[in-house]
Amino acid sequence: MHERAKWWMKAAEKDLERAERSFEYGDYPATTFWCQQAVEKALKALLLLKAGSFPKAHSIRRLREELGEDLGLDEATWSRAYELTQYYFIARYPDLVEGPPDEVVSRESAERALWTCRAVVGRAKEAVEEALGGD
Repeated sequence: MHERAKWWMKAAEKDLERAERSFEYGDYPATTFWCQQAVEKALKALLLLKAGSFPKAHSIRRLREELGEDLGLDEATWSRAYELTQYYFIARYPDLVEGPPDEVVSRESAERALWTCRAVVGRAKEAVEEALGGD
């Protein structure tokens, strides 16, 4: 499980990098999508370590509920993290919001997503490293 958890955490960190690059290029739908992916993968890494598996789900709320802990983050941060789930769909299915994602996702939304992503992925990484004990 430890090796698989490391893979998921590395994937989360790579997705955070993708989100940051997308933001730099002004691609706000991609920013929010990669933020959602990074948080999802970081939580799945922790679930592998703590429970040995994770649900096949994209819902940040469900993954956090499965994890059963707050990682030292306040509820306002988790509330913003739950909002990331919508971007998994908005960035992929324009008919959900009746328009192209580029016209729907604002710079402010992307900034908020990126801040939230950094907070959750950062705490998840610390928790993974702590659980692995430097492994």
